[in-house]
Amino acid sequence: MRKPSVVALLLALSLALPLLAQENATIHGRVTIASDGSPLPGATVSIDEMNLTTVSDAQGNYALMVPAAQVRGQSVKLTVTLQGFQTRSASLTLRNGETTRDLAMRVSYGQEITVGSRAIGAEQEKAVPVDVLPHEAIVATPSAETNQIIQKLSPQFNFPRPTITDGTDTVRPATLRGLGPDQLLVMVNGKRRHPSALINANNSIGRGSSGVDLNAIPSGSIDNVEILRDGAAAQYGSDAIAGVLNLVLKSGAQPLTVSLKGGATTHGDGQMLDAGVSGGWGVGRGSLFGNLEYRDRYATNRAGNDPRDQIVKGDALTNTVRQPTFHWGDAYSRDVMGFLNFNLPISADDKQIVYAFGGLSNRHASAGGNYRRALQNTNQKSIYPEGYLPLIEPVVVDGSFTGGIRGEVSKWFYDFSSGYEKNKFDFYVRHSLNATLGPNIPPNQTSFYSGALRDSQWMTNLDLSRGFNVGLAGPLNVAVGAEFRREGYGIDAGEPNSYIDGGFKAQDGSQAPPGAQVFPGFRPANEVDVTRNNKSLYADMEGDVTSMLRLGLAGRYEKYSDFGNTTNGKFTARFSPMKSLIFRGSASTGFRAPSLGQSYFSTVSTNFLPDANGVLVPFEVGTYPVSSAIAQALGAQPLRPEKSRNLSGGIVYQPLDNLEFTADYFHINIDHRIVFSGNFTGGKVKPILAPFGVTGARFFTNAIDTRTTGFDLVANNQRNLGHLGHLDLSAAYSFNRTRIAGTVTTPAQLAGLEETLFDRIERRRVECGQPHDNVRLSESWGNNGWSGTLRQSRYGEFCSFSGLQNGQPTNDQTFSARWLADADLAYKWSRYTFAVGAENLFDQFPDRNRITTPLANLGIFKYPSQSPYGMNGRFVYSRVDVRF
Repeated sequence: MRKPSVVALLLALSLALPLLAQENATIHGRVTIASDGSPLPGATVSIDEMNLTTVSDAQGNYALMVPAAQVRGQSVKLTVTLQGFQTRSASLTLRNGETTRDLAMRVSYGQEITVGSRAIGAEQEKAVPVDVLPHEAIVATPSAETNQIIQKLSPQFNFPRPTITDGTDTVRPATLRGLGPDQLLVMVNGKRRHPSALINANNSIGRGSSGVDLNAIPSGSIDNVEILRDGAAAQYGSDAIAGVLNLVLKSGAQPLTVSLKGGATTHGDGQMLDAGVSGGWGVGRGSLFGNLEYRDRYATNRAGNDPRDQIVKGDALTNTVRQPTFHWGDAYSRDVMGFLNFNLPISADDKQIVYAFGGLSNRHASAGGNYRRALQNTNQKSIYPEGYLPLIEPVVVDGSFTGGIRGEVSKWFYDFSSGYEKNKFDFYVRHSLNATLGPNIPPNQTSFYSGALRDSQWMTNLDLSRGFNVGLAGPLNVAVGAEFRREGYGIDAGEPNSYIDGGFKAQDGSQAPPGAQVFPGFRPANEVDVTRNNKSLYADMEGDVTSMLRLGLAGRYEKYSDFGNTTNGKFTARFSPMKSLIFRGSASTGFRAPSLGQSYFSTVSTNFLPDANGVLVPFEVGTYPVSSAIAQALGAQPLRPEKSRNLSGGIVYQPLDNLEFTADYFHINIDHRIVFSGNFTGGKVKPILAPFGVTGARFFTNAIDTRTTGFDLVANNQRNLGHLGHLDLSAAYSFNRTRIAGTVTTPAQLAGLEETLFDRIERRRVECGQPHDNVRLSESWGNNGWSGTLRQSRYGEFCSFSGLQNGQPTNDQTFSARWLADADLAYKWSRYTFAVGAENLFDQFPDRNRITTPLANLGIFKYPSQSPYGMNGRFVYSRVDVRF
């Protein structure tokens, strides 16, 4: 037999070697519970496109063998499912040999809570954009406050840090898409959250509004945050013009964990200590999760020295007053907060679940007002020889409780719940005086109780939904529901010495302003205790008309006991010509009812306003309800709801399982927006105001129509680095611009005062007071117990709040955009997690306020109060978590 030639043998070997080299791929790892890392047996791990399935063992370990013929370096989706847990998917690239991928799962009870649609499904299946901020990202942020955490993660969310704004220093408002704080609906576990009792009455973003106090909810109780970036009043009711923010609470049995986080600015102030205890315990087949958090945040101060005379005229260079006298920065705040989340299946098939959640918080704060110099008529030198900085030190108590039952009966999913929530804001004034009481009557009183604001909400609702097969490409989801809501609002008067005029002349012989300096008390005439009812019905339908086209239609009817009824609708569409590409859009109408605070808030306070020479002088300015005699004398009209029209359109493109791009455009028309009028003072209104005994007045009014347009861009990519771990990359850009499209006709009584009814300051606050564009970039890495997060945030340009002086603009300024960087590095070892990090790593500050008139700013207020990232500079911290 003829032997093969050497050439033929080499040729055969060359053809066979690639086949010999190719081998099976093994994917293995461990399935755990995300909250504590404990093993999760019985979880199904699969690659659906290859029909490969396995189940995790008692230690949570799994292994999948991929035949050599199917290993081509392509990306596949690994899916993990287990009853009672949220489905988890991960993308990875197949390689010869072994690939390790661990998977962590979260507990889920009943229907997963989502916003934007009442049909269950992944976010990209919906016709509107919904962002989900996961627990891992929340933990890795440098902030401890819920508002700041969301701002770090979402470019659409703005949370400035106002200062010298009375109660707003303590409850700081937040916005979405550049609109008002009260045009964002906040929910917890899918249920409407009550607003703060505080009306933002001073010079801040959100002036004239009442937003939800998100910082009353401890961040340690939050599992994830859902942000619906679309008008949704037709689905969820009033306030959802800008969108919806839903906080999903942690749940399930979890180990007891003690967390400690501390830090300070590198400028020697702003020390912060945040301590928390949390855990979940099994209750029958259900669980009770609880969180208790204590946070102590000290003030920061970036004020400059006051160059003026302090004690007597002519002593500017020789006085002994210690500088800086003013406080310009974050206020002091001490919070104690707790939250519970309870779930208990009560049927054998776990389809009927009783649930309850709620919390209680108590906040003590301290914020400074304008410094009263010793030589001013607001001082008594026998009490304060060198002047004084009066302090507003509120006590804010916030409580909520919601209970209900949800489940499935005859293929209908139902959810019935009822809840009561309340917020109370008590004003205490320290280091102050009422100059009209004189130095000795009563002897040297420097502390006052100035009264309280109260807000409450009781709500009961029933939601029903079911899928029907009606000959479409998929089930038609039908949802109907009803809701009853009772809202309450109240004002309590302060002690008499906090508001009375004691008749004592000022030290210079002039008439001293009555009441406690910095915050005169609410008077008996301001007291109010009012309620109103709201009844609503809704229905929506959503389903796949064809395999590529999904349509949705929603409608909501609401009737208020105080201003009537409204009906709104929403249409959504999603078109997917291929699996990786989705076009989506929506059109809706919406509304926002005037809050009870806007309808009934009243007070008289001292406002420092510039005279013709730019000198700040005190005016006794009253805020009055539109129903009051003085407001009607000025031509005020009854408030009516804000009306909106929302249009949006976008695209979702997912070229790879681990790479996704979204782009969404929106246009929002709002008619009859409710704003604070300017302060009516001076000669033209003096005859109108004289009979009421005040020198100034203001009120709420449906003054303007606005048009807001913008777009959002988001990209996410997850990468498996093999033995180097995994890397998650995200980038988000948001742009919005609001323009005033019309203003209300000025009442005849105020002819010539159009610029006061809605003045230039308010116009700039609405149109350019917040950044038009923001960027958020994030890089998160993890491997073998180590994890690190880098985050870069760009805050866009914003403008100063400036008015007219002698007919000319004053202090107009545009503040430059800034890039800020944050870093967090953590190591998990056994039961411990250690982390260090920095916020604003490169110590960035906003532009300084320019001095354009002799007395403007005086160099005291160095930075703008409406800065979206504050004026604290670099903050460094460390944290430790211990699991028991």
